[in-house]
Amino acid sequence: MEVGQLKQDVIMETVRQWILSGKYKPGEKLPTDIELANHFSVNRRTVAVGLNRLAEESLLDRAPKRGTVVKRQNSILRTNAVALITASKGELYTHFLTRINQNLLENDLYPVLMDEKLINNYDAVIKFMRQMVKKTYPYGSLILGDHIPYEELKRAPFCFFKTVFLWRYHYYEELPNAKYVLLDYENLGKQVVEYFAERNVKRILFPAIPEIVYKGAWSSLQVTVLEHILKYAAEEGIEVDDSLFWRMHSGAPANVVLPMAVEGSKVKTGIFTWSDSDFCRKIYPVLEEMGKEPENDFSILGNFNTSYSEKFNLDSFDHQVEEIADIGVKVLTDEIKEDKILVPPKLIVRNKK
Repeated sequence: MEVGQLKQDVIMETVRQWILSGKYKPGEKLPTDIELANHFSVNRRTVAVGLNRLAEESLLDRAPKRGTVVKRQNSILRTNAVALITASKGELYTHFLTRINQNLLENDLYPVLMDEKLINNYDAVIKFMRQMVKKTYPYGSLILGDHIPYEELKRAPFCFFKTVFLWRYHYYEELPNAKYVLLDYENLGKQVVEYFAERNVKRILFPAIPEIVYKGAWSSLQVTVLEHILKYAAEEGIEVDDSLFWRMHSGAPANVVLPMAVEGSKVKTGIFTWSDSDFCRKIYPVLEEMGKEPENDFSILGNFNTSYSEKFNLDSFDHQVEEIADIGVKVLTDEIKEDKILVPPKLIVRNKK
C-alpha cells in the first residue's frame, strides 16, 4: 500500500481492477458490503465509501435491496498502453528496452516508460502504476524486477493487470496475478561449474560485488548463483572459496582480500566474476599488481557479456535479454500461455585456451 493511502482507495482500485480483468462482468453482483468488509479487514462504512465512488464513475449500480451490480454500460475501455518499469541506460538495458519497444509496437501496443531516475523511489513506482491503472486502464505492465517495492505491490493488487516480471526477480515469493520470464540462475551456476571442470580447475574464486543491504539469498542474485555453484561444484569435487565471496559481498576491498585468496591457492584456479566490467576495472588490476598474468595464471569467466568482455577477450555469459524481451511480450499478449518461463544464459567462448 502506498504510504498514506486510504483503505477506501485500496478497495476502490481493487474492485475497479476486478471489473477490468473480467472477474465480475456487466450485470453481475459483487459480494455484499459485509463480505467485502471481511475480505479487506475493514468496516462496512469504509467499503461503502470506496464502492460509492465507483458508482459515481458509472461503474457500479448500488441499491439497498438489490446490492451492488456491475453496470452493463460503462466508460471503461482498456487502452493499448503498456507500463514499462526498467532501467534504460547501459549496454544491456538499451538492447533490452529497444527489443521490448519493437515487439510492443508490432502488436499495436504503446509503451509508457517510467522515468529511470524515479525507479528507486518506491512511492513513485506505486504512484506510477496506480495512475496507469486509474487514468489509462493499460493493456498491461512489463517490469524489470530489480528495485521494485514488492511488499507494497503485494498489498496493492489493483496495480496488477497482466503484469510480467522480466529478467530478474528479488522476492521470496511469487506475487499473485503476475507472470514471469526470468533468467535461469540455477542453469547459470551449473554452467559455471561445467566450464571450469572442462578446464581441470580444482578451485573457484568468486569475487562478489558489495551488497551492504542484504535481506537473504532471495534478495541477491549473486548469492543465489553462489549457492548453485556450491551445489554443482561439490558434485564435481571442485573447491569453492566462499569466504572470499562473503568478505567482498560485505564490502571488503579487493586489494586486501583477493591477494590472500590467490596466494593460498596451490591448485589450478578459476575466477568467476558477477560482472565482467567490474572484473576488468577492479579485479584485473589487483592481479597485475600482484605480479600475475591473469590470462595465463587463471581460467577466467565473466558475466553479462558486455564490451568489456570483448575488449579483454573474456569468455562470458550472454543473459539473452533480447530473447527474454521477445518471450515477455508474447506472455503479455497471451501468445504464450505459461505463467513462468526460465531462459538459460548462453556461454560465449572467446578464449580457446
